[in-house]
Amino acid sequence: TRDRLLKWGLQVEGRCLLCNSNPESRDHLFFSCNYSYDLWAMVARRLQLVPSRHWPITIQQLIALPPPASQRILTRLAWQATLYWLWTERNTRLHTQMFRSVDQIFKLLDRQLKNKLQSFRDTNPTRSSIMMQSWFRFG
Repeated sequence: TRDRLLKWGLQVEGRCLLCNSNPESRDHLFFSCNYSYDLWAMVARRLQLVPSRHWPITIQQLIALPPPASQRILTRLAWQATLYWLWTERNTRLHTQMFRSVDQIFKLLDRQLKNKLQSFRDTNPTRSSIMMQSWFRFG
């Protein structure tokens, strides 16, 4: 993140590439930033979670997820996908000056998550089906 680059003495712009208004740090990028929070809120609400803007609270939520295991796995996969797509969007903006909306990113995340859930069919078709049904049901 840009706050670390600045601490290392590199000459970079310190503002967040997603919102362009606050200093970029891990805690800002995940999920104090309005852009990233909007994406996380879409994903979290689909999983019937209350989204938080604070990294430590989000981590605690993920650690404390109740059973069943299929719902915990789905939630953690969706969280990982959210982080991946936010970081990818940040880097895309940095390197190519291309900007995508939260809705566009959510569509990519949704497709990636569905593909991942389908990939479990060979090893655990029941769990794959349960997770896919949960993702669709909450949508």
